Amino acid sequence: MVAAATSDTPDAYAVWLKTRSAITAAQYPGRIDYTIAVTGLDGSQPAADHYRASCDSGDGAIRLFPISDEQLAAPGPVPHGVNMFFVIELSGGRGSGTATDAIPMGHPAPGSDLLGEPLLSPTYMFGLGYNLAATHAQAAASSQLRVIATVSAQSPNYQVTMIDMPAIDGVVTYHLKLVPLRRPKENRLRELWVGTRDYLPRKAIISGNFTIAPLVDVPWVVDFSIVDGAPYIARESAERTLYLAHRRVVHDAVIAFENIREPGDSPYDEPLVEPEQDDTALIEPRD
Repeated sequence: MVAAATSDTPDAYAVWLKTRSAITAAQYPGRIDYTIAVTGLDGSQPAADHYRASCDSGDGAIRLFPISDEQLAAPGPVPHGVNMFFVIELSGGRGSGTATDAIPMGHPAPGSDLLGEPLLSPTYMFGLGYNLAATHAQAAASSQLRVIATVSAQSPNYQVTMIDMPAIDGVVTYHLKLVPLRRPKENRLRELWVGTRDYLPRKAIISGNFTIAPLVDVPWVVDFSIVDGAPYIARESAERTLYLAHRRVVHDAVIAFENIREPGDSPYDEPLVEPEQDDTALIEPRD
């Protein structure tokens, strides 16, 4: 069911501000454990990687077991064939000896991860929440000065309009269109669906995802779930084919967050590390 926006529909920008406030006020456990499932067609072959991960809602630290369940169950084959090298021989003259150096030719072998190590949290909200740390710092700085008058100014990042009021999974939503007014690469939201009762997100369309090409250059659909009054990412789906390095082509890429839970008491919940971030890791830009 889709209801058209009418004169009784709330102002779109007011809905946007209530959404940002609702997301900022959401409460999360101190630590969240979960599984990240990365799936898609690697060429024409179905592929799936499942990683155990954990995030700290206080400092935002993400920890990950960097080897997927599939890689643990079936380690990749040892490569065979001929390795080709370009050999350089250097001579210092008669009696001084020679030295050689071998430089491998061709591209390095691609990694076994479908899209890269996913250093991701299901609580990431694409800039929808307010940056409370910056707000508190600004308030602390202003408190040192004599207050003559209080001025409230807003510099919106988006032009916001109402499209319609469809139901998503039985929940009536406000469907918003978002046009960035500045920095379109950073302000990536293009459409947003939020519940009419709680103003929490149910779905979004973003212009690009993560920080590396080509993922940052294609649109993605983001589906959310609400758990104990707080929004979590359920899945992120690429809307176009991804042409990656090493001539790898991935169709229908989906990153899903599964089995979201508070940590248990088992010591086996802890063998996670904070991996180094390289140029192939999946990382969200800072809000």
